[in-house]
Amino acid sequence: MNSLHKINKKAYSICALIFFSCIMYAQHTPFKPVSYRIFSPFIINPAITGTKDFTALDFASALQGADQSQILSGHGRIAKVVPGYFNYPQLKEYTNFGLGGLIYNDNIGASHSIGLGASVSYQIPVDKSYLSFLSIGLGLKGTFNRMDSIEDTGAPGKNTFIPNVDFGIYFYCPTFYAGVSSTNALGNTLDSAEISMYELPISRQYYFIGGYKFVLSRPLNIVVETSLIVNVSDSLSRKYSDLVEPMLKVYLDDFCFGAYVQNWENLSFFFQYKFPGLYVGALVDFPRSTAFYRQDLGFELSLGINFTNLRSKLFENWHW
Repeated sequence: MNSLHKINKKAYSICALIFFSCIMYAQHTPFKPVSYRIFSPFIINPAITGTKDFTALDFASALQGADQSQILSGHGRIAKVVPGYFNYPQLKEYTNFGLGGLIYNDNIGASHSIGLGASVSYQIPVDKSYLSFLSIGLGLKGTFNRMDSIEDTGAPGKNTFIPNVDFGIYFYCPTFYAGVSSTNALGNTLDSAEISMYELPISRQYYFIGGYKFVLSRPLNIVVETSLIVNVSDSLSRKYSDLVEPMLKVYLDDFCFGAYVQNWENLSFFFQYKFPGLYVGALVDFPRSTAFYRQDLGFELSLGINFTNLRSKLFENWHW
């Protein structure tokens, strides 16, 4: 019995270590909420910062069992005031610069991460109508991570702070967009001894994002958007199918809904509705391989505030 108990204890310790490592490796910064990839993609590509002519503040919160994550982000294009004429007041004209920022909390398993980030972009018009742009972006951020000790593995608790850099390139026009980026470009900056003991949720990531918008009805404002995110890390340990994240959005005037595959084990359905200056949304993550009642569903709530309207005098036809 003693031998069996030792074997079981050893097996349990190995499983706990594997589980701990998988949790740590599976995370990217930030890992959740998932919906920021849908509604705030500038977080994975800083070149998207300020590519819309309005300033918005977004909050998203995710809950799945004991795991929870929150992220507060905002971005917009810098505007300047230009003199008016006759009886017209001063006007706002948008510059080529965009600014963004985020703060997030990621509490998953034995890991608790808190991070801050800021991004800046420069938009280069590529046509005379100012509807197509090439954007270059840079992001700076820092992540404080606290890992609880795990008794069975002998790993003590660990507190770390890791600075990092993101950069990207992005092209967009009224119907098409595409971009490439690298997040956590500095990778894991801990020494080799710490890296061998801890799998921190910091890893260098490469993203490709692209999409196309089909206008089904201009009078009814019905648009279908198909897009794709390709996410590659340095390790290339995931299956090729897991690198691809397809998404479908349907816009019905102020209402948006769709589906997103963040990983092939789950399917996410989401919606968002825009009120004047305010928008609300939700996302539910359903497992594909097991019945939904056998495991905790992932649920996310998102809120947003639009501080400005599309008032740039440079645009005769607004881009989405």
